[in-house]
Amino acid sequence: MEGCALCCYAAMFWAAIAILEHFGIKQTEWSHGGLQNRFGLEIIKRRKIFPERFGDYLKRGYRLRCQAHYERYEVSRKEAERLLRQAGEFVQAVKGVIQR
Repeated sequence: MEGCALCCYAAMFWAAIAILEHFGIKQTEWSHGGLQNRFGLEIIKRRKIFPERFGDYLKRGYRLRCQAHYERYEVSRKEAERLLRQAGEFVQAVKGVIQR
């Protein structure tokens, strides 16, 4: 389940960068917190492209990624499956906007 959490978050992380760049917001480096904040401000609040839950998905993905990578307790199957669904929704939504 840890591998699932790591990959799901990575997919959302890169998708968030892709949509920010699509709208002209580019940086050479992104911190996790910085990306979450900028995504929330630019894509959710300012441009209203996605609902607030997408910011929650990104934050939850990061939390589970940290748990999977650094903590002693495992990511549960239920948590991993939920994150997989959310990451799929997130990436597909970004893809839909970018491909318009």
